[in-house]
Amino acid sequence: MKYTLLLLLTLFTSVSFANSEEKITPPLISINAMVDIKGIEQSAEQGAQAMQRMANSLELIAQNRNLTPEQQQNIHKTIENINNLVDVSSNSLQSLPTFLKESKETLSTTSTQFFDDLTFKVILLLAIVVLALVAIIACFYWFILRPLQNTLLQATTNISTMAKAIENSALSLEMTNKNHDNILQLLSQEKDNQS
Repeated sequence: MKYTLLLLLTLFTSVSFANSEEKITPPLISINAMVDIKGIEQSAEQGAQAMQRMANSLELIAQNRNLTPEQQQNIHKTIENINNLVDVSSNSLQSLPTFLKESKETLSTTSTQFFDDLTFKVILLLAIVVLALVAIIACFYWFILRPLQNTLLQATTNISTMAKAIENSALSLEMTNKNHDNILQLLSQEKDNQS
């Protein structure tokens, strides 16, 4: 019986694992990362326009004849730096939606993997707990109930033997009493016959 129970429990656990692997369930938590980039675009556009106006103003200043060629060259370098800054901010703004999309995909993939791992570990933990319980029950049977069963069987066998011995003793005593009564009766008759 214990082997049958153990076999059924093992089969049940195996079927549970097989069923859990066949089902494809959506993740428990779905993270939808959306960022409204219109405000960021507007701010960046306004910043780019302001920098362009500043570059135009510096260009007008650079055309002033009172400036030395070295000052004009420094102003032209500043204008180039401002133009580079405008280009970098525009490129960053254009790549922002792509970056957000990639981040969303990475986050979704990572969360799916995390929950898959978590599900596997929970199922594994439950299987280990079930197997531990089966082992505990088997040990309890093997080391406690089985010896106790043998002891009870031996005790009941001894009690049965003792009851048979008492019954035999009672029968012997009864027969002895009958024989004793017969002897007494015979003695009494003999005494009556002699008197």
